[in-house]
Amino acid sequence: MGLFDGLFIGFSGLRKHPMRAILTVLGIVIGIAAVVSVVAIGDGARALTLEEIQQTGGTNIVEIYRNDWSRSSRGGTLTQTANQAVRTRRWRFNRAEDLVNPDISAIENSEMVTVAVGELDTDDVNATFEGSSKDARIVGATLGYQRLRNWYVMKGRFLSDLDMDNSTLVCVIGSQLATDLFDELDPIGQVIKAQRFRQRWGDSFDVSLRVIGIMEAKGDEGATEGWDDTIVVPLTTFQERVTGDNEVERIRAEVADVKQIEAAVFQINQILSKQHPGPGNIYEIWMATEELATAERVGLIMKLMLGGIASIALLVAGIGIMNIMLISVTERTREIGLRKALGARRSDIMLQFLVESATLSLGGGLLGIVVGIFLGRGTAKLISDLVWENTQWPVVFSGITALIAFAVAVSVGIFFGLYPARKAARLSPTEALKYE
Repeated sequence: MGLFDGLFIGFSGLRKHPMRAILTVLGIVIGIAAVVSVVAIGDGARALTLEEIQQTGGTNIVEIYRNDWSRSSRGGTLTQTANQAVRTRRWRFNRAEDLVNPDISAIENSEMVTVAVGELDTDDVNATFEGSSKDARIVGATLGYQRLRNWYVMKGRFLSDLDMDNSTLVCVIGSQLATDLFDELDPIGQVIKAQRFRQRWGDSFDVSLRVIGIMEAKGDEGATEGWDDTIVVPLTTFQERVTGDNEVERIRAEVADVKQIEAAVFQINQILSKQHPGPGNIYEIWMATEELATAERVGLIMKLMLGGIASIALLVAGIGIMNIMLISVTERTREIGLRKALGARRSDIMLQFLVESATLSLGGGLLGIVVGIFLGRGTAKLISDLVWENTQWPVVFSGITALIAFAVAVSVGIFFGLYPARKAARLSPTEALKYE
């Protein structure tokens, strides 16, 4: 009896007990599906963060601000930013001087920085035009704002040097704000009012602004939430009409080479120490690469935690395969004796049972990969709907992950089928034929 005859007998054994085979591979299916879905979700965390970073400027961006009160560039309310600052306790200790307009030029003139932009913003603004009104956010910015936010004018023009020098009462508005205020009327050249009345806080203003441009639509979700309801004005206009000084909340800078981010941050710190001498003048610097690294760490933690659970499932499945194969060896003892009597070698018997166990795990692995794809997509939707609302959590499936899962499934079958296969191969033909 040859090798292929032995393999045929092995597969026949699986066909005789289909329910047993299904229950045996169920653990493999669960384990492999967990591995595939977990890796896809973990890699999705990095992909989502990278997408948001690219959408809002790029990985070679650094942002300088005095403390977390000033770090509101992602469209959150001032209250949310303040709450975050209280939680981190940074604001209690940072007594650094305010960033001012000359700091923008000093940073932009450094060797490793290509563009630097000063920004100020405030929420709780009411924008009106001929009876139509909409809650909005107003941002004061310098000329590189479009480039460093990766957000460009769709119609009309952006702010100019002349607007900045003369503190002109002009603005560029978000696409949704343009639709809500003007409907089908062309907003270019029209005058809107931006108002806020908070006498208690002493920061009320009422300013009329001529619309010179409309920004492209960004979408009201994730990192760009609220952007389409934004009014962008010259930084100098904001300072004169709203704050009354030359303070800058944050300076956003683009580093020429992303590989030199840390060196650029060191250089920026040196520049700020010259601009604001004194031991208490220490500023916070955020790097886009830090955000990406954090996402990678989160993804890795998710993979390790859920990967451990998947490993337990595979271990249990492997033990199940070993037990089923031991039962199979016992049930087919006479068959093994007959094969040996007809000339089958130990290696033939061993290979027969290894192929049978590997086939079980292989079938479970292939099914697990398919289940893992659907499980990953379902989990991503749950995360988008229940955990991080208004996000589209991506699912990143890779061929390498599938190959690794496939190899793990086969390895589990071979490893846990080895002992039953060796036991079958060592049976004496005479004793096996006498077995009842």
